[in-house]
Amino acid sequence: LVVLLQEAHSHLAFIIAVCAALAVFAVMYLLLCMESLFRRCLTWFGAMIWICFLTVGYVSLFEKGGDYQLWEQVPFFLFIIFTVYTMLPFGMRGAVIISVVSALSHIIVLSTVVSVTSQENKESFLFQLLANAVIFLCGNFMGAFHKRQMQVASWDLYRYTLKCIQVRMKLKIEKRQQENLLLSILPAHISMEMKLAIIERLKETNDNRQMHDNNFHSLYVKRHQNVSILYADIVGFTRLASDCSPKELVVMLNELFGKFDQIAKENECMRIKILGDCYYCVSGLPVSLPVHARNCVKMGLDMCEAIKQVREATGVDINMRVGIHSGNVLCGVIGLRKWQYDVWSHDVSLANRMESAGVPGRVHITEATLNHLGKAYEVEEGNGHLRDPYLESMNIKTYLVVDPRCLSNSHLPKTRVNDGLKMRASVRMTRYLESWGAARPFAHLSHRDSVSSDCSGSQGRRRKVGLQQGLAAMDYLQTAPYYTYCCILGFIACSVFLQMSFELKVLLLSIAVTVYLIIFNTLHKQVTFYCFLTFRFFIKEPRIMTNLYLVLFYITLVLLAKQIDYYCRLDCLWKNKFKKEHEQFETMENVNRLLLENVLPAHVAAYFIGEKRNEDWYHQSYDCVCVMFASVPDFKVFYTECDVNKEGLECLRLLNEIIADFDELLLKPKFSGVEKIKTIGSTYMAAAGLSVTPGQENNQDRERQNAHIGIMVEYGIALMSKLDGINRHSFNNFRLRVGINHGPVIAGVIGARKPQYDIWGNTVNVASRMESTGELGKIQVTEETSKILQELGYSCECRGLINVKGKGELRTYFVCTETAKFQGMGLN
Repeated sequence: LVVLLQEAHSHLAFIIAVCAALAVFAVMYLLLCMESLFRRCLTWFGAMIWICFLTVGYVSLFEKGGDYQLWEQVPFFLFIIFTVYTMLPFGMRGAVIISVVSALSHIIVLSTVVSVTSQENKESFLFQLLANAVIFLCGNFMGAFHKRQMQVASWDLYRYTLKCIQVRMKLKIEKRQQENLLLSILPAHISMEMKLAIIERLKETNDNRQMHDNNFHSLYVKRHQNVSILYADIVGFTRLASDCSPKELVVMLNELFGKFDQIAKENECMRIKILGDCYYCVSGLPVSLPVHARNCVKMGLDMCEAIKQVREATGVDINMRVGIHSGNVLCGVIGLRKWQYDVWSHDVSLANRMESAGVPGRVHITEATLNHLGKAYEVEEGNGHLRDPYLESMNIKTYLVVDPRCLSNSHLPKTRVNDGLKMRASVRMTRYLESWGAARPFAHLSHRDSVSSDCSGSQGRRRKVGLQQGLAAMDYLQTAPYYTYCCILGFIACSVFLQMSFELKVLLLSIAVTVYLIIFNTLHKQVTFYCFLTFRFFIKEPRIMTNLYLVLFYITLVLLAKQIDYYCRLDCLWKNKFKKEHEQFETMENVNRLLLENVLPAHVAAYFIGEKRNEDWYHQSYDCVCVMFASVPDFKVFYTECDVNKEGLECLRLLNEIIADFDELLLKPKFSGVEKIKTIGSTYMAAAGLSVTPGQENNQDRERQNAHIGIMVEYGIALMSKLDGINRHSFNNFRLRVGINHGPVIAGVIGARKPQYDIWGNTVNVASRMESTGELGKIQVTEETSKILQELGYSCECRGLINVKGKGELRTYFVCTETAKFQGMGLN
């Protein structure tokens, strides 16, 4: 102990330098807690570590005095060079400068000191200097190579991390947009089930898995009891719409129905669907409400009041006819395309009859609704049975609700309309309704969150990790002969250049260090016990320092291999995560696209999303569109509500199969130009010619211009054939009744809360009448349509003059479907 104390006193400078370096490292380690300060001063901390290493190296070199050798402290300076490249937070340029300065300082300083203090052979002196230079050059080269590899790996990791963050943000935005879109179509209680089904179907398609065998398509329908159904129709709107331009019609409908949606929200009602100028909603869905009847009556009165304000402000002769009934409904979605939330039941049909048998400007209710109202409103006899034979046959007693506002405002003078009476009624209506400021369809799609690409924090974290690893690079000062240095260079080369797994690299390094230690310790056996007790010999004795340097570099390179393995694993994890999130993003995009195309035709969806023009109204007028209505009238007779068919649910399952099979026909290339518009009960509405750019048809020959009319006839025949197949499997005898007409239409998107694509015009109304006045198993067309079909090669049979509501007598024709089956081959 006395000897050690004496030796320690003689090496006081070395001990002070080591302790000071340890103190500096400890302070910097504590500063890791102050992350903001640590990041700002990261380069300065690295420079301090390098200065501490140099100080310890030079103190250990000169603190004893006496003879100096050129090979002294070469391993320690090689360690400094390698540490600067691999563990300190310097860029490539800074690391090269610092490492070259370290190497040159050792060569210049030690060569100067040795040349002054030693009488060594000049040739040996030059060879040792050259050997030192080669060792340092190799250290710099391997360190720079490792740093370059790590920079590339770090940049790849940074790039993938950035991509992953961007994809995650996009995924979040897409998910939110998808949910908003889905909730704008369907209620939340049914949308989640359908979304999961879509995602599962997409996964099965992508994985090429076989679809689950199922005799039926999925049915998303549930039964709800104790609800109130409201039907409302704008009286006089058809006449007004005939004078409107396309934009005026779309703006007018959107403002009116946007106002009705706002009233529905205030009165806890859910809008179900818009059918032309008919609006119907339900209160008590999806959560049952004890005041559902009051909500519907209040909404009906508010709608009548809103239309009254429009009439008084514009002088346009329009009114509101409202019918309400309370009962039970089946609600949900049927079919595969153009999903629309709908309700079915005998009570729904009765509510529809209540509207048609109502009085303009009044709310017409049944006795069932009155029983739920209590004494909330005054009523008077409705006499609906006198205006509708169905109500009379069912012995339905009806009432008209007295609006409390009419009683309180009866003494007030009526507003006179003087300004603007010379304008067209449609212009007055449009200007007045635009003042309501209803939200525009799909307005929420324009608000896209920005994805920040600022990921500079990751670089700071990597520097922090490098400095923490650099703090572990402290050990004793050693020297060793040149064969030891060659082994160390071999160690470093093995670690840097060999691309292998961490476990295999550690095994190789362990075998090498074991063999080296055995060989070196076998060559140097003449060591006394005094070497281990004397501090002087501990620093200068080659055998001890050889063992220490080999172990030091072994530990350093193992830690470095672990760092490389960590980065490789992290890079692999990020790549896998990016791949998964990219797949999720693509799935979300596909779901979003499918959902949007299930609300809108593809060319309309591109208008709102691809071209980002959702700030404007979508409206388009077409000169020649073929419109088809196809209904299954027998389904109304087939539909019953009893315990056997789960109160009508199983009947709807069959209707779902019919509509779904009709939808599947649209997937055929032949019918790619046919667009499903909507379903109304058991009636299927479709149109052809909507995908053609307006004006484009004028550049085509006549036969090509009218080809879509023939395709629509073929589609109607295909529907009949499909229904025959369903009859064979379900043992029914349903027959299709089809009506087709062609001509100009107006297309647009209306409804802010539930955007809905629809078409309007006289062509649509006549096509509907062609279906309702037609015969089972036949396709009825107008005289103009029959002429074009005959030009295309179809045979048509004249039915004669029939009375059409609102049109008087029209001459109609039946398409000879047997002949059409053969003619359709040429339309492909």
